[in-house]
Amino acid sequence: MSLKGATALVRLAQNPRCEVLGAMVMQEGPETRFFERVVGTPYDREYGERQSSKRRGTQFERNAYAGDARLLREALAPMVGLQPDDIRVRNLLDDYPGTKDDARVARLRITRRLLADSLAGRAAPHLIIQPQLLVPTKPGPRPYFFIAPDVLVWMQQFGLYVPADLKSFVVRENEVSRADLARVRLQLGAQSLALMHEYDHVSGGKTVVPATGLLIFSHPNGLRPHAPRTEDLRGAREAVRLGIEAFLRHRRRIDGLRAGAEPYTVTTDLVPHFEEACLAQCVMSEWCRSSVAGRTRDLGDSAGQLLGNIELARVTGLLLGTTMAASDAEQAIAAELQRIANEYGVRAA
Repeated sequence: MSLKGATALVRLAQNPRCEVLGAMVMQEGPETRFFERVVGTPYDREYGERQSSKRRGTQFERNAYAGDARLLREALAPMVGLQPDDIRVRNLLDDYPGTKDDARVARLRITRRLLADSLAGRAAPHLIIQPQLLVPTKPGPRPYFFIAPDVLVWMQQFGLYVPADLKSFVVRENEVSRADLARVRLQLGAQSLALMHEYDHVSGGKTVVPATGLLIFSHPNGLRPHAPRTEDLRGAREAVRLGIEAFLRHRRRIDGLRAGAEPYTVTTDLVPHFEEACLAQCVMSEWCRSSVAGRTRDLGDSAGQLLGNIELARVTGLLLGTTMAASDAEQAIAAELQRIANEYGVRAA
């Protein structure tokens, strides 16, 4: 799996301080290849979405789009404000299938034309399936990110399109785990930012895009769409925007270091930012974790936030009173650690 599109923006939003992640986004090819070129050995662990999950997602989308998106029209009719049979649908993969850049550019042109038609009051589809959007990142390596929502939905409430994402994992009463919801909100946030750019492109900045997106999960009984869940994307859009700003900073520094070489070649000169979440989503997690070995951040995010990134041996000294605090912050840490030590009867061996 390579870091492109919304996936890259979500990862940058989740960990904007990691320069190594910035190099991975700049580097062409899959993440595992980046690991191999930096570490010098093949990546031998399971990584990426499981094939069973991919098959389920593909089947869920196929069901939703079948029969001129009959199931989607039924699920989204309340949002559009029309009866399912009156909802117009356009699937851009029917016009230009594939993932190559020329097909993406062709779908982008169609999407822009449809947005312009809708704003001008001309006939336009209420559902645009597999549209193509774009987020620019200024001239330089990776000057833009292609963003492809599953669907753009024209909502009667706004008179504008909003992004919608189909997720095949089963939910009951539209309740989703906090971790899953945070990730998919960021995906919608990236899509909403891209939609803002496209509306600006066709309207000259006169269109205010609502910070709203729709999540469509799978119904427990069969792979069919659940009632859409409306999400407030203000926080997600801001997180993705900050992630893009971080990428631009990382890109400037990496470009200055690599002098025309490939981004992976300067990885050892970059500053990683290891977090617990990296272990579940980044091939470089163990490599980056080595930068905090023997320090409090290796104990987890909470320990790092509470104690800073000081050496564990120093923490032990502060706890036992054998090390003098070097600052007011360390004095406060030492007092709290000693209180805990006394409460639990911790003594020096």
